Amino acid sequence: GLTVKTFNDEYVKMLELAIQYGKPFLFENLDEELDPMIDPVLEKRFVIVNGQKMITLGDNQIEWNDMFVLMMTTKLSNPRYTPEVMGKASIVNCVITMDGLAAQLLNVVVGFERPDLEEMRQKLVQQMSDNRQVQKSLEDTLLRELAASKGSILDNDELIQTLNNAKTKSIEIAESLETAQKTSVEIDKTRDLYRKVAKRGSILYFAMSGLVNISKMYEYSLGSYLGVFGTALREAKPDKIVDNRLKNIREKMTQTMY
Repeated sequence: GLTVKTFNDEYVKMLELAIQYGKPFLFENLDEELDPMIDPVLEKRFVIVNGQKMITLGDNQIEWNDMFVLMMTTKLSNPRYTPEVMGKASIVNCVITMDGLAAQLLNVVVGFERPDLEEMRQKLVQQMSDNRQVQKSLEDTLLRELAASKGSILDNDELIQTLNNAKTKSIEIAESLETAQKTSVEIDKTRDLYRKVAKRGSILYFAMSGLVNISKMYEYSLGSYLGVFGTALREAKPDKIVDNRLKNIREKMTQTMY
């Protein structure tokens, strides 16, 4: 299984075992400086001994298993790694963007205000995915049948029946996908009514995230923010008029955050 350590732990022996047995290894909570001990791993300084890849870690030379995977994560929002580190590792930026968060918050808002609509959207997404899978399966089946067919296709009653069934099913799926697409457009029109709330929520989060540059005491996790966002939705003054309700949510959200 996955071994998780930090550079503050006694990790060397566990890392050696992971390398030897081809197991994944994760260093978490990195700062901007990496432990030089892992440089041979990052740089893949192999030597071949009797046909076996070997690598030196500290004072020990150990067998290298190509299944070994090293991962490292950091909680730093804007880490500045040296060009040397950037050249040794593949950097994956998982930081959420303003548009990405707005899309996530839109699902939260619609799920709270219009749970029926959100449920319909999720079912529709699943239905469209299932139909495309069936469509792909039909195509694969036809290709296999045609490849395995011998002689004239016109004399193969079983293949003709398969083709007819596939054609009928394909038409049904195409019609279903077209209907689903139209329904999806209508759902999106309704969801757009709540987009301003989601955008406001995203702007507030990034405004608060920027405060960490002033002091670490202002550091705020996305999970905590989503909790406060949900509280604002619950406590905002109800109103049967959608525009008024959305205005109340935006005001309550801003008030709650500050």
